[in-house]
Amino acid sequence: MGILAKDHSGLRFAYAQSWLGSPDAFSVDPLNLPLSPGEKHSPKLWGCFEDATPDNWGRKVLLATHKQAPANEIEWLLASRGAGAGCLLFSASRHAVTPPVPVPSFSELEQLLELADEIDRGELPDHLDDALAKLLVYGSSMGGARPKVTVHLGEQQYIAKLSRRDDVFNQPRAEFASLSMASDAGIPVPGHQLHTVNGRTVLLIERFDREGENRRHYLSANALIAPDRMRPGDVEGPVSYLRLAAVIQKISQDAQADLHDLYRRMVFNVAISNTDDHLKNHGFLHQGRDQYRLAPAFDLLPHPDQTADLALIVGAQGRAATFANALSMCERFGLTKMEATQVIEQVVAVTAQAACYFQQAGMPPLEVGILTAACSGPQQRFAQAVEVSATSSKTHSGPRL
Repeated sequence: MGILAKDHSGLRFAYAQSWLGSPDAFSVDPLNLPLSPGEKHSPKLWGCFEDATPDNWGRKVLLATHKQAPANEIEWLLASRGAGAGCLLFSASRHAVTPPVPVPSFSELEQLLELADEIDRGELPDHLDDALAKLLVYGSSMGGARPKVTVHLGEQQYIAKLSRRDDVFNQPRAEFASLSMASDAGIPVPGHQLHTVNGRTVLLIERFDREGENRRHYLSANALIAPDRMRPGDVEGPVSYLRLAAVIQKISQDAQADLHDLYRRMVFNVAISNTDDHLKNHGFLHQGRDQYRLAPAFDLLPHPDQTADLALIVGAQGRAATFANALSMCERFGLTKMEATQVIEQVVAVTAQAACYFQQAGMPPLEVGILTAACSGPQQRFAQAVEVSATSSKTHSGPRL
């Protein structure tokens, strides 16, 4: 596809002439690195390449299992060995790519769990199994610091997200329940399964950037928006659902459907108090040429005892996690106030049953109570607003959500 290089002045990238002449060519990033000849320059790594580097957990594994740490961004890309998100592979050679590390099978998960625990604690065995350590590098995913590893089960690749012994609640079970809620609320999510391995809960989530052995190009919202490159003083701010809506208008194969989908996800994050909805937790899958669609929703989880603000700006009241804020600028998502209110009602109809989802995921009563409480605040405010709206309809007063 091209050449990425680093020197004293920063980074540079150029598309290969053979790629530019290919009938199947597409840009690595249609907004920040459009398909055109000539070198592009940047003081830091472009987000489309950063997506392919190991996440925080993957870096922890690489640092623990390699004698020498990567010295710069280029070395991190080479060290990732194809474990990162998307389809990009990297090589120091112009003629060949080092084959990716084989993806471990589900049957190897028990051993990988034990090694992941030791790395998480900062303890490594004296005689580290190099082959096993290399398999654990496949923990890299769409971002995050929690222990995880990619495994094969049947013909599909899954990210196996692991529980920690010091978790306040069982996060794999809670995320399983949240994904099930999101699906029932009309939000596309990856396939997901719960398993118990050596007494520990493991959540398997389908890698939507993989189809068998084939890879799909993936771009995070963080890569496309490039918040560090935005001009200072931007009134809406780069880290916002509104900015993400603007990206959809530029690159989506079906902008209206993706705008409505994004709005529903935003409302769902408000409803369950998912305050970890940052730009790396949203992304797009390549559809051909320079067209994309929103990737399935992932990393959905209530965050108890957090602020009432989401990570991204929601509307006129900034990051405030309220349905009033979600309604304030719904037109930017192609929805009227009435249509947006219907979306909120549909999502709340599902999340109001949050306790049932957590129970069905096998969580104990105390944990069910903690997570249900995190979901109840926005729903209570919505119920009160609907009641106010009903009692004040004679004076034509609108609902205060």
